[in-house]
Amino acid sequence: MLRLSSRSGRDRVVIVRKKRVVASRLRQVSDDKMASPSPGAKVASARKQRGWTQSDLARAARISRQAVFQIESGITLPRIDTALRIANALGGEVHALFSEEASDAIRVAAGGPGAGARVHVIHLEGRWVAHSSDAPDRMGAGFHSSDGVLVREGGGLRLDTCLPRESLEENLFLAGCDPALGIFAEEVTQLSRQRGRCLWIPCGNGEALRRLIEGETQVAGIHFDGKSDEANLAAIKKSGLEKSCTMLRFSRWEQGWMLGPSAGKSFHGIGSLSGSRLRLANRERGSGCRTALDRMAREEGVPTRKIRGYQSVTTNHAGCARWIASGFADVGLGCAAMARLFALGFVPLEQTTFDLVIRRDQLDKPLVRALCNLLQSGKFLRMLAGIPGYETSSSGQVILP
Repeated sequence: MLRLSSRSGRDRVVIVRKKRVVASRLRQVSDDKMASPSPGAKVASARKQRGWTQSDLARAARISRQAVFQIESGITLPRIDTALRIANALGGEVHALFSEEASDAIRVAAGGPGAGARVHVIHLEGRWVAHSSDAPDRMGAGFHSSDGVLVREGGGLRLDTCLPRESLEENLFLAGCDPALGIFAEEVTQLSRQRGRCLWIPCGNGEALRRLIEGETQVAGIHFDGKSDEANLAAIKKSGLEKSCTMLRFSRWEQGWMLGPSAGKSFHGIGSLSGSRLRLANRERGSGCRTALDRMAREEGVPTRKIRGYQSVTTNHAGCARWIASGFADVGLGCAAMARLFALGFVPLEQTTFDLVIRRDQLDKPLVRALCNLLQSGKFLRMLAGIPGYETSSSGQVILP
């Protein structure tokens, strides 16, 4: 007891000093007419307007009273799911309650997902670009995380989010069809250990290049006609990107015919599709597989109008394989890894070269630096080589400085 008494005097001095510091800071805030209320203060104000106690809000938002206290005191900011429950309980919007300043509002460029969509965003060329985080071609067994939800405001769209603006500004989009890009994006984010995330947008060559040209992604993955390693470089030069972009080799993988059970022994190449009962699962225009299929049809004199299913469209390797495995088609072009994953037959045709095209004005971005460094990582390359049909001996090679 004596020891506690002897320390209590010093403790009282510290407490008094801390109170004076807090009081001084509070006076500074109250004197500053431009100071905006903190997110915690806005939550407390909205709660009191309803005549609720902290316990009432905790029950309505399905969180603990301690969590409410910490949020209102500014000790912590809630996760986005918790913030949504608090906003719903108080009858407000997440942005209105948890943004630091109204000037931080993120206005999203038109032409992408609409109001109500859960999205990821990047900041590029002075504007915010959104991509749906729940796109069907990204959906597996469930939903993915998102940066927020788009809401309509003043004739435009605003991102309703709890994430810091500084973090969202560091986000990186990686567009392309290689199934390994999902793993790559996750590893880039972990390697960077900085703000923001690397996010994969699954799409074909044509769409990836369009996004790169129109400022909707910082990195595009491409694989044009697999017969030549120079095809990707030729496509970049044709698009006029050789002066504004650099290109790195990502991987080489085995491309060929994916076969369903009904194809059996009756399929011997593209000629077997002409006027036959076999159904093709085709890819979208501009994709590497569609380009390769059209080339083979020309070379072998097969009219595409006689190919059953030529007008069908699947948007990636997994979608094509899934279409065949589900019995909606019998054959399609894709990579060996997807054929194996969906237990399909596979007839190899060629090694396809897949390259990453990166905007030069983004090379100083932390996540872009991490992306380039990861292609030199032995650990990641071993991981990549473990995927059936993948070859990594030239991964990381600079194709276009």
